[in-house]
Amino acid sequence: MYKMPVNLHSVFHLIIFTVALVFCTVIPQSIDSIEDFQHYDTGNITQEQIMSILSQNTESQSDSDGLNSNRTRCQSCRIREDQKRIRIESIKNRIAHALKLDILGIPNITDLRIPKVPSYQRLRERYDSEQIMSEMQGDAPYSYADQIEDEEDEFGRAERTYIFSEEPSAALDIQTPNAIYFNMPTLENRDVYKALLWVYIAPRSQFNLPKNVSELFLYKMVPPGKHGGPPVKRFMKKRKKSIPRTSGWHHFDITNLAYQWTSDPASNLGVVVEAFDADEENLIILPPTTGINEGYEPNLDLRTTTTAHVRRKRSTGLTCDEQNQFEACCRYPLTVSFIEFGWDFVIAPKWYDAYYCAGECRDEGMSDHGHSSVVQQVPESRIIGNNPGPCCSPVRMANLRMLYFDHTSRLQLTTLPRMKVVRCGCS
Repeated sequence: MYKMPVNLHSVFHLIIFTVALVFCTVIPQSIDSIEDFQHYDTGNITQEQIMSILSQNTESQSDSDGLNSNRTRCQSCRIREDQKRIRIESIKNRIAHALKLDILGIPNITDLRIPKVPSYQRLRERYDSEQIMSEMQGDAPYSYADQIEDEEDEFGRAERTYIFSEEPSAALDIQTPNAIYFNMPTLENRDVYKALLWVYIAPRSQFNLPKNVSELFLYKMVPPGKHGGPPVKRFMKKRKKSIPRTSGWHHFDITNLAYQWTSDPASNLGVVVEAFDADEENLIILPPTTGINEGYEPNLDLRTTTTAHVRRKRSTGLTCDEQNQFEACCRYPLTVSFIEFGWDFVIAPKWYDAYYCAGECRDEGMSDHGHSSVVQQVPESRIIGNNPGPCCSPVRMANLRMLYFDHTSRLQLTTLPRMKVVRCGCS
């Protein structure tokens, strides 16, 4: 008797998808028992129906895999967005603490005076240029600002301060005419390496040139000595200029005197600056000033420094962006805007590239930066997956230089250490 050949592959598919059709699409809802199923006719199921169900099942599995992949990517995006938000908030809080905004609030710049001394104008012009703005941001990670030790991590490192002169207070008992006083900042772990006193003589018309001055005098105020009385002036320096060139800005180097003032604040009794014309009128603009003379009163350009140590250049590690992402620990771009913070007292930069670290870390290749010891102190409920393993975090940071007005209306150029991520690693 002739036997029809059996295709085992077709039989297998027939059995599997017959069951699927019976329970999902073909069997009527009235079939409630196995006995009913045994009497149901499955002979009308075709090969095309079986292949259709196979195709649908494959597409469904593919869609599920794609959905899971998209969910993984979306989760990574959300994690990075959270990391960016936390990093920006951390930077804002750190700078606010360094500039004492958390203690004294936002500086009031409503009535601030901008120095018109040439050294500030040159500084401002430099920081208006794109190249120097990049330097301030720390885009060159191993600039001079990055070569000095981070001895003032908490409150930054003031490098340059412009101090407007003011009238001596009554408490000093200064009775000498043309005296001025500078409210010196308190210096910790820093030394004065340069101090220039700038004075300004208003331009004179050609008709008044014969009455102009040719000599400028500088005196320091000192205690009266054993005889008592108010402080007296003592000659320090004289500058001689040709009469046509006496108008405009002039400066005296008073580095030693400024160093003495910062080392011994009680010795700061001010100075006297004079430039008399033929009518015995002092042509140097002195405080207080109003109108067109504002900003032209004597100004002290104070520069300070700390010990520098040259550091060895290192690689920046893996750098990513939104188009080039890796699962591994990587440095991602992040811009911090002081304009968005509402900090109008910041002169420069208005923004800077801070960067942040994100990505996965394996147990191997851990750095020796102590981050793991910090992670171990975090409660397990706060750690994703309860896994206190190595984390992607900064292992090399660069400094940020800021030009801003402080709470005493002094213009400060300050270096804030470790404000920009240079290199990320697992630790």
